[in-house]
Amino acid sequence: MGPELIPNRPYFVGSRTSGVDGSSEGGRLSTIRLPSTLVLYSVPLLQTIRRSGYSGRVNAEPALADGAWVLKVTYEGDRPPDVPERWHGHRVVLEEQRPADG
Repeated sequence: MGPELIPNRPYFVGSRTSGVDGSSEGGRLSTIRLPSTLVLYSVPLLQTIRRSGYSGRVNAEPALADGAWVLKVTYEGDRPPDVPERWHGHRVVLEEQRPADG
């Protein structure tokens, strides 16, 4: 049996254009699964809010608002100061966390 040939086709690694024009991904985040990507973006956003001195409970998650994916930041207590309207190009929606009934 002869040597195994490597097929001459691109390997798609996270974007629709990867391998098409010879470019590499270069560490870019894949946006094919946008909700998962927004979870990653939420980590430094929450760190920034906490570093600004906010000591209340704050959380972030991807959410659909008017048909578009956004970062929804929820908080308990006082409203966090200086929450940006956009975070790395994604809209940020601020919402007060309502207490659970019970």
